[in-house]
Amino acid sequence: MPDTSKSTCHVDALCRTAEGAFVVAVENLTPDGCQLVAPTAWTEDFEFLRLNLAGRADINGRVVRHDGRKAEIRFFGQIHPRAIEGLARAAA
Repeated sequence: MPDTSKSTCHVDALCRTAEGAFVVAVENLTPDGCQLVAPTAWTEDFEFLRLNLAGRADINGRVVRHDGRKAEIRFFGQIHPRAIEGLARAAA
């Protein structure tokens, strides 16, 4: 059985924050969070966001730390490992 604890695939997602909506690249997807790469630099930690992952799953999260265009995201809740597996297959 494949390791579903971390996905190394790159999935596109629609990210909604208080500033608006924009497309991000999702990296290192786990049940608890991920890393996002945005088109511009992140401006603050602890920012609430909503992600639509590849048009297949919606989840809320927050920025726990950022550095330039990359941000570490922690989800409110979890994504099931089978859903991560499906996202990885769809991205392949």
